[in-house]
Amino acid sequence: MESFETDAIWPATDLDSQLIREVYSRFGLAMYMAQVLEHGMVNALLVLRLLPTRREHADQRSWDEAFQRFYDSELAKTFGNMVRALEAAEALPNDLMVRLREAKAHRDYLAHRFFREHDLTFMTQAGRFKMIAECEDLVEFFQTLDRDLEAVVAPLRARFGITPEWIEYHVRLGRRLITRRTISVRR
Repeated sequence: MESFETDAIWPATDLDSQLIREVYSRFGLAMYMAQVLEHGMVNALLVLRLLPTRREHADQRSWDEAFQRFYDSELAKTFGNMVRALEAAEALPNDLMVRLREAKAHRDYLAHRFFREHDLTFMTQAGRFKMIAECEDLVEFFQTLDRDLEAVVAPLRARFGITPEWIEYHVRLGRRLITRRTISVRR
C-alpha cells in the first residue's frame, strides 16, 4: 500500500465515528511513546553497561558482535526487566527510577487493560473524550520521562564521544544514532 486516503479505512463522517477513530489514534500514540521510552532505556543501558567495555575488545569484529548481542538481548526484555536492569546499574537518580516503575504500570495498563476497563466508557461521547484525554496524559508522561532519562544519560554518553554534534552528524548521514559501527573500537 503506497498511499491511502484519510477516510479509506474508516470513514468518519459524524462525531461518533471521529471520536472512535481518535481514541484508537491516541491510544496508538501512547503505546508508541511507551516504546520510545523502552528504546531510551536500552540506550541508557548501552551507555551504562556496554560502552565502558568497548576498549576490552581486541578488534572491531569482537566489538560488533558484543554490541549486537547486547542490543538484541536488551530489546528482547520486557519493560519491567528493562527497569530492573536500570535499577541494578545503580546510576540513575531515585526519583527517575520511581517514575520508570510508574511508567511500567502505565504501559501494562495500556497494553492489557485500557479497552477492557473502558468498555462502557467507550460507548458514549463523553466517555470517548475522557479516554482521549487519558491517552494524551500518558503520551506527555512517557515523553517527559524519556526526555528526563536522556538528560541524565547525555553527560555519561558524552564521555564516550557521543556528543550532540556527533549525533547531529550521524543523523545528517542518515544513520541510526547508536550502532555498533558508529561506535568503533579505538585504542
